[in-house]
Amino acid sequence: MDEMEKSIKTRSESLGFKLALLLLATWTLVDLVLYVTTGRFHDMLPGFVLLAVVLAQVLSEQWMKRSMVAGDDEYREPNRVAQMLVGALGVAIVVFFAGFFALYVA
Repeated sequence: MDEMEKSIKTRSESLGFKLALLLLATWTLVDLVLYVTTGRFHDMLPGFVLLAVVLAQVLSEQWMKRSMVAGDDEYREPNRVAQMLVGALGVAIVVFFAGFFALYVA
């Protein structure tokens, strides 16, 4: 397999991944809207699959980046404090919306 074939395969897989994410996100949002408006049973499976897919993609990307620059003297690690602040902000947002949703349903 030459470089052009690899590039085509990577781009097509990227489009497929984006389509799968879009469909899962749409399914999750439609299910949540139906749950809130009609009281229909809430299926949490698409949300869990969406979270697992995004988490796997982010973690594998970080792992690949770290393994590519391992041992490189010119590369410096990103600021850990900034990463922790962004992570804490993300967790706070998720907890806030989960609490808001739980209060709205109750």
